[in-house]
Amino acid sequence: MAPQIKQSEADVAEVIAWTEEHRMGETTDHEDGTYEDGVYDALMWALGYIQTRPDQ
Repeated sequence: MAPQIKQSEADVAEVIAWTEEHRMGETTDHEDGTYEDGVYDALMWALGYIQTRPDQ
């Protein structure tokens, strides 16, 4: 069985908006990470393994 997304649609939408804002402005809240780190953290959050939202 495939993992189920544990986060609300509203939370996911807010995080997507946060990422789009930074992509358009070519800014980041996380100077010390990599793209791969961000993808991993976002997916672990969406699946419920990490409780802290990526934008916090």
